[in-house]
Amino acid sequence: MKIAMTHADLPNETKGGVAYQAHYMANALIDRGHDVTMFTFSPAFDECKYPVHQLGPRRFPRRLQSFEFAGALARTDFSTFDVVHTHGDNYLMRNVHPQVRTFHGSAQDEATSSESIKRKIYQSVMARLERAGAVVADSCVGISGTTKNRISRINRIIPCGVDTTNFVPGEKSDQPTVLFVGALHGRKRGKLLASIYNDEIRPQVPDAVLWTVSDLPLEGTGIVNYGRVSLEKLTELYQQAWVFCLPSTYEGFGVPYIEAMGAGTPVVATPNPGSLEVLQNGESGLLPEDNELGAAIVRLLQNADERQSLVEKGFVRVRDFSWPKIVDQYEEVYRQAMGTR
Repeated sequence: MKIAMTHADLPNETKGGVAYQAHYMANALIDRGHDVTMFTFSPAFDECKYPVHQLGPRRFPRRLQSFEFAGALARTDFSTFDVVHTHGDNYLMRNVHPQVRTFHGSAQDEATSSESIKRKIYQSVMARLERAGAVVADSCVGISGTTKNRISRINRIIPCGVDTTNFVPGEKSDQPTVLFVGALHGRKRGKLLASIYNDEIRPQVPDAVLWTVSDLPLEGTGIVNYGRVSLEKLTELYQQAWVFCLPSTYEGFGVPYIEAMGAGTPVVATPNPGSLEVLQNGESGLLPEDNELGAAIVRLLQNADERQSLVEKGFVRVRDFSWPKIVDQYEEVYRQAMGTR
């Protein structure tokens, strides 16, 4: 198939999870033998197996990128492609068919979980545009059941993918180690985890360390801040950590959970729509409430048998998210969308 894929930016210009999913999906489709072109504001980079059709240049501030990209897509001729797969900002593409739209979570839930008034307003606007985008597309895919519940026109659930050939087990650190990947503030709640580590975990496990891959450094004895890292380094950290913890208030899915499971690291998360679904209500990872989070991590650090049990359950669960399985499902969606036109 000749596939046009769209997303405003690529991983070489953003840390946003949707950019990574669009990039890895395009590569996986290329590996399957499809002809994929990415339409984006970003330039190509060395990991792209697909050609990039760079739109732009950008004329507006980053905060207005979504609206600028929607306009650029509306002016683009996609007539030579068999199917167009958008990962957002498609609400002006009324005459582009067949068109598949993937919803990577819900702007409505983002608005509800936001701590910033400006972000609440922005996400509330985006929620309206999401609904408009769902009307425009021929087929709407959601990454989770929660996303489908929020956007009624979603007719298929296909989860996010993970490279199970890259995220594989490795040698564990000599020290008890907790890994956090996410933002310091907002719904990812890195600051909360640092506070729990300082007040509860380290006093009971004095040699425990907290590794962070975050936008800003966390403070405390035993905390090691890595900042933004390469995929190779991120994989290494997942492999070496004893426990992975992401205490988000909201995840539309939660790709770090499946990356950790693939790397053979037990997952601890607080209950949210994504974690409940990915971790199967606690079967594939621990889901303590905030006031029990520290105790759950301490117990895991001190109990090798429980860690191993969760590692084995994680290995079984992560098979559902391998890119070959995800591509199988999207190929079916593409064929169905093409058959409706």
